[in-house]
Amino acid sequence: MRSRYCAFVLQHYPYLIETHHANYRGGLSINDLSQGAELTRWLGLEVINFEPQDELATATVTFKAWFYHDGEIDAIYEKSQFVREDAKWFYTTGEQFNADLPKRNDPCICHSGKKFKACCMKLTG
Repeated sequence: MRSRYCAFVLQHYPYLIETHHANYRGGLSINDLSQGAELTRWLGLEVINFEPQDELATATVTFKAWFYHDGEIDAIYEKSQFVREDAKWFYTTGEQFNADLPKRNDPCICHSGKKFKACCMKLTG
């Protein structure tokens, strides 16, 4: 999960395609992934839960990938399914949830060590 988040941040779309299981891509392309990317600023990744299953043949990862886009802070909040084949992990599907912004005095989503109000909250004006 962390490597896929880094690929989004670095806009390394071939890696995202390579690590998305072929049976679940549904025609996903580099062009699809890059839409609006230059306007998105990734702020931080929070891995909430990792659940290995079937002796590490599959796993579930619940995470929040925080980003700033078009004057708003939001997150991809998802419970993702992964499958392991030939010692490599592949993303298959995910269930999306709505993410609530942190409260003013909560730790910042970018892991700066500051409170949210003194850090990323300032991006929203």
